Amino acid sequence: MFGNIIERKRGGYILLLGLLIVVIVGIIIYYTRLHGPVYEFDKGKSDINPPWRQWHKMNVRFEKGETIGKPSAEQPQLDKALFVKANCFDDDKKCGTVQFFFEPDGNIKGGWSGMFYLSKDVHFQVMACEFKGNIDPKEIFSDEKGPDFSRLFFLTKGYFSILETNNENGRVRNIMGEAYLRGWMKTDYSVEGDLVITSDAKNFYRYTWKGRAEEDLPLSF
Repeated sequence: MFGNIIERKRGGYILLLGLLIVVIVGIIIYYTRLHGPVYEFDKGKSDINPPWRQWHKMNVRFEKGETIGKPSAEQPQLDKALFVKANCFDDDKKCGTVQFFFEPDGNIKGGWSGMFYLSKDVHFQVMACEFKGNIDPKEIFSDEKGPDFSRLFFLTKGYFSILETNNENGRVRNIMGEAYLRGWMKTDYSVEGDLVITSDAKNFYRYTWKGRAEEDLPLSF
């Protein structure tokens, strides 16, 4: 009888210890995702403000009751739906194409497609990538010249699936993870930004793009 009680207590302690370990691991992962260093593949460059942290901060504000809001009088206005199509680049190498819509209410949706060589032997084919997000008029652009209140920031999040083929060793694998498209729109409706993809929120690929938001919408997308 007493042996059974002792065994049950021991089992309870083990269960509590297991739950404590899970909580600690979760805290470590959460902290690393929001505060740990992140690096660009093959370049070693760190990013102190990766898009998943920007996404988290923006959604914390929305959870507190904030809304997207309208662009300020200085920023480009979204009176009609606008469409952007732009090629992505890694330095001078084309890495697929992004297409996305700005809706008048500030919401954004789009996707990334294409195939390209990551290196001489490694080939990427984008099997799927869609993202959604919104403008954020409260985000202020700033560079070495100082702040520019006329630019309109936007940020989206989605998921990607890439088929990677290594021609050197014949290995084929599927890479999946999160995709973030972010950028700035100027008052002339030119836009530029980057597409960042990551599978672990520690290492990422970054592709830059430039384009123009047009009123002429495609017949299909």
